Amino acid sequence: MKPDKIRSVQFIDAFFPTVDGVIQTVHNYASILNRNSFSCVVAPRGKTPYRGADLPYKVMWTSSMNLSVAEYRLPTPGLDKNLNTFLNIIRPDIFHAHTPFNEGKFAVRYAKKLGIPCIATFHSKYYDDVMHIIGSKPIAKMVVADIVNLYKRMDSVWACSDGTAETLRSYGYNGDIFIMDNGSSFEIPREKWPRLKEKAAHLYGINPGKKNILFVGHLIWHKNLKLILDAFRELTSDSDDYRLIIAGEGYDGEAIKAYAGDLRLPPGSVRFIGKVSDRELLGGIYLNGDIFFFPSVYDNSPLVVREAASMGVPSLLTEESNAAEAVVKDVSGFTAAENTEAMCAELRRILTDDALRARVAARAEIDIPQSWEEIVERVRYKYAEVIDEYNFRHKKG
Repeated sequence: MKPDKIRSVQFIDAFFPTVDGVIQTVHNYASILNRNSFSCVVAPRGKTPYRGADLPYKVMWTSSMNLSVAEYRLPTPGLDKNLNTFLNIIRPDIFHAHTPFNEGKFAVRYAKKLGIPCIATFHSKYYDDVMHIIGSKPIAKMVVADIVNLYKRMDSVWACSDGTAETLRSYGYNGDIFIMDNGSSFEIPREKWPRLKEKAAHLYGINPGKKNILFVGHLIWHKNLKLILDAFRELTSDSDDYRLIIAGEGYDGEAIKAYAGDLRLPPGSVRFIGKVSDRELLGGIYLNGDIFFFPSVYDNSPLVVREAASMGVPSLLTEESNAAEAVVKDVSGFTAAENTEAMCAELRRILTDDALRARVAARAEIDIPQSWEEIVERVRYKYAEVIDEYNFRHKKG
C-alpha cells in the first residue's frame, strides 16, 4: 500500500488538555499524517472539557467514567455507539493503540471486526504505575499479565527505545518489537531565542545571573523529585549560586512542594512555576536552564530530554536508566548514580565548568533531537509494511 494514502486512527486513554509525552506523540503523529492522507484520534472525554477546535485533525471523544485516583478518567469506548458509526464511515486502513487499556482493547477488537491490522506502542512502565497508585504487587502482576496478553494479539508491537523494549520483555512478552523513536516538537528559529529567554525570565522571576537547574514534567514522586530536591539542598549548603526551576503539575504536586518547604532551602532558591502550555514560552524556560536535571528511572524515552537538547540545554540523567539511553556521558549529556551524593557532585562539576557544559550542549543539540517529520515518515512506511503483511496473511487484495 502507498504510505501517503494510508488512513489511520490513533487510540489513547487520555488526551488534551492533559499533556504528557504519550499525548504529545499521538498529537504529532495525527498532525503530520493528516497532512497528506487522513489520521484522527480516539480519546476519552477528560475531566476538563477540550473542544479541539484548534487541532489539525479530528478527535472522536468517547464516553468515560470518573476515577478516584490520578487526573485521568476510565474510557468506555465499547459503550459508545457513535464511535462504531464513525469508524465504519471513515474506512481506516490501520489502527494504532498507544495504550494497553480500554481504548487499546477496543482498538484490537474493532480492527478484527473491520479486517484491518492493529499496532500497539509500549510507552510506559505500567507495573510501576500500578504500584505507585495502588501499592499491591499481586494486582500489579495481574495488570502486567493482562497487558502482555493484549500485545500478543497485536499485528505489530512497537517501543520507543531499546530500554523500553527490554521493559516489555521483562513483563513476559517474547514477540518481535520494532523500535520507533520519539521526536522533538521544538523547532523554534534561533533568532527568536534571546527574546523568548528574556520573556520567560521576566514572567517567572528567573535570575539569569545564577546557575539555573531545570526540571520539566509531571509532579509525581516516581519521577525522582525527592532526589532532585535532596541533591539541590546539598548543592546549596555552601553556595548561593544555584537556583532550581520546576515546571509542571501532577497529583503529588502539593506533597512535593511541602517536602521542598521542609528542607529549609535558601529563600527564593526553588521556583514551582506550574504547567506551561505555550510551547514557545516553554522553549524560553528551557533556554534559561544551565542544566536539565531529569534523574527519573521511571521514564522510558522522555520527550523533555529531546526538547531540552533542541534548545541547547544538556541533561543530567541517572546512569543506566532508559532515559539515559539517548546520551553519551560527557559527550552529549551527563549521567550519575541514583543517589544524592553522586548527583550533587555531578551538578557541581557540570555547573562550575562552563566550557564542558557548552561543548556537551552543542553536541546534544546535534545528536539527540529528531524532528517529528522524520519520525512520522518512518511511521508511514512501517504502516504500509504492516498493512501489506496483514493483507498477505489474510489473502486480501
